[in-house]
Amino acid sequence: MKLDKSNGPCFFDGRDIREYKIVYGRCVEETLSNSADDLSFYINKAFDADIQVLQVDDYSGDSSSVIFVGHTSYDTEKVRTACAGLCNNGLAIVCDGDVIFLTGQNETGAMYAVYTFLEDYIGWRFYSSKCERLVKMDRIPLPEDACITYSPKIMSRDTFWFNTFDMRLAAKLKINGGFKRTSKGRGELVTYAGGFVHTLPDLAGTPREPNAQPCLTDPEVYDKVLKKVRKYLDDNKNARIVSVSQNDSYADGLGCQCEKCRAIDEKEGTPMGSLLTFVNRIAEDIKDDYPGVYVDTLAYRYTRKAPKTLKPRDNVIIRLCSIECCFSHNLEADCPQNIEFRKDIEEWSKICKNLFIWDYTTDFLFYLIPFPNLGVLYDNVRFFAAHNAIGLFEQGNGQSVSGEFGELRAYLLAKIMWDPDMSRERFEEIADDFLEGYYGPGWRFVKEYIANTSALAAESHMGIYDRVENNLSLGGKDIAKAVEELEDLFGKAIEASDEEHFANVEKSSLQIRYAKLLLLWDEKTSPKELGELYGLMKKYNITHFREGVRLPENPDFTKPLSTW
Repeated sequence: MKLDKSNGPCFFDGRDIREYKIVYGRCVEETLSNSADDLSFYINKAFDADIQVLQVDDYSGDSSSVIFVGHTSYDTEKVRTACAGLCNNGLAIVCDGDVIFLTGQNETGAMYAVYTFLEDYIGWRFYSSKCERLVKMDRIPLPEDACITYSPKIMSRDTFWFNTFDMRLAAKLKINGGFKRTSKGRGELVTYAGGFVHTLPDLAGTPREPNAQPCLTDPEVYDKVLKKVRKYLDDNKNARIVSVSQNDSYADGLGCQCEKCRAIDEKEGTPMGSLLTFVNRIAEDIKDDYPGVYVDTLAYRYTRKAPKTLKPRDNVIIRLCSIECCFSHNLEADCPQNIEFRKDIEEWSKICKNLFIWDYTTDFLFYLIPFPNLGVLYDNVRFFAAHNAIGLFEQGNGQSVSGEFGELRAYLLAKIMWDPDMSRERFEEIADDFLEGYYGPGWRFVKEYIANTSALAAESHMGIYDRVENNLSLGGKDIAKAVEELEDLFGKAIEASDEEHFANVEKSSLQIRYAKLLLLWDEKTSPKELGELYGLMKKYNITHFREGVRLPENPDFTKPLSTW
């Protein structure tokens, strides 16, 4: 981690930050103490300081040069007023005299205030779990009358990328999805009682094979599900959500076809009719005993369409899935593959108080090939937020280190989910900042590569199980020339790289090497190149090359990569 200590350590009044103490409030868990320690650590690193950290009970009140973290008895009226209207773990950064308050609705809000302060006013960037950067500032640009408050529109923010399972990074990026994460003093997560998704087979004791769906008008099925839902909630007192969602299905799935289920579905014009009737009933039965708990269900494949007359109860979450969409064009573009999904989200947003989106952000058939969707992330997240989505699950490669752009994609998604109202100009500034900080001197070549692959992808439609020739719209093109041009850009980025950034550039370059071996297999030269690629995958701990498939041990490099 390379540090630039030339920042000016002074506030608006010329007071040196190194003169301050950090005092954190009493905390139920360790969120405030961890946040205060991080605040001290990063300020000390930035300014070669040695700031004292105290718990409020150990603070004598003898100094006006204090940064308070979280609520304490020293909160002023200005602080209390600023925090009064916050929601969704909102934050507040308040200056009152010489005192700075990094606080919020609760401990998690205060944690978010700390990391916002470190980013916006000290100059830190938290790109990945292994890459952080200090950006030079002339002085600490905190206004003397600062009263900055923010409550995120999107309540549940999850980038399901392997790198963000590191809880320290997730906290810094304000990612709060509770699937495969444990807080450990890093803020409140949106947690689940029982399974996360496709839970009806477990709840009802029915088969798990895709397309095997339980009968939703069978009283015995209902009683089993309700009993198990209650048990899960009793065993997980802090859970905010319990999932009652359909089994997985293929594109031709239909749900239960018994006479009673079909009658409801035909009346509502969608198989969601019988599912939502069932889920609404569960939600009604538990609402008094488990206040504040939501029942989550999927609008997925055959249940994606909203019903004609039914509406989700206030404690029901509808999680709408974009699995069939095109990801080289944004949802508002004139793209025939996205028209139906756009209609579905518009209809659900009219009737659903708690709309979540399950979105897809990688190629699950080949994790390592180029998946040029970076240009649509901004538009799509804003589209979701504009249609009242309060939860986003952005599924990527959650099984392995990314050999493509996993770190970049997760970072950008975290930023736009936290602030879906940001301008495109601001979003592009954040993207450039990441590219420069993460990839170093050759970052402009990486940016050109992204622009070129995005332009190629936009010429056709890109799904989440497509092959590289489709993702790069190579039909009818000179494939060898196209690959050479893309290879050359990463070659230049590697050549320009310094020691600090070399590994990041080399790891991301695996995508075009992998693509080349899929597209241009040559029996004479490709086995050697495949062996080199395999060695790099091992070097960077890339364990999975497609969904659910691990990198093979002792592979035969004479066999084409497409056969793995």
